Amino acid sequence: MRLFSAIFPPPEIAQRLAEAARTLAGNFTSKAAAWTAAEQIHLTLNFLGQVEPARVDAIARAVDEAARRGQRHRVQARGLGCFPNAARPRVIWAGLDGDMTALSALKQNLDDGLAGLGFPPEDRAFHPHLTIGRFKNMNGRERGHLAEALRRWSETKFASWTVERIDLMRSEFSPGGSRYTLVRSFAIAERWSTCA
Repeated sequence: MRLFSAIFPPPEIAQRLAEAARTLAGNFTSKAAAWTAAEQIHLTLNFLGQVEPARVDAIARAVDEAARRGQRHRVQARGLGCFPNAARPRVIWAGLDGDMTALSALKQNLDDGLAGLGFPPEDRAFHPHLTIGRFKNMNGRERGHLAEALRRWSETKFASWTVERIDLMRSEFSPGGSRYTLVRSFAIAERWSTCA
């Protein structure tokens, strides 16, 4: 099973982000860009890769423990950016801001619990974002359109929501792209962060 842990925005927010992607899509050929379906837009917390089914219960316990130690908090999808940079774009995303202290603590608790099961955390810094598309084979005109879109949408406030759960997801490859299936969902503790 190919697993990852994630936070999904509410469907109406994911739909707004998908609509933003559709607005951009007219400036790119189908060979240059692939856009994320609304129901697949999420914040990846941990990518676990291929996991034996017998290990799922232990992973679920670690995710549940991280959720219980966390606290509900508000985040906002805001602005567009890309990885690795605007000169060599591969991924276009909506950024997240809001209570990053609570979100980072949740991520750290999850990293710690999963590390004990043999899933080391990534070396790179945690950069919360929601992927809305991926690029390849862009021409100069398309790069220009992307640079303009990033300037125009850099401070756009899409919407905010309360982070209430962590989902453990299964990802399967298919001819139409990756398909996600919920394995288990874990409620984050109902105590609230006092951070703004």
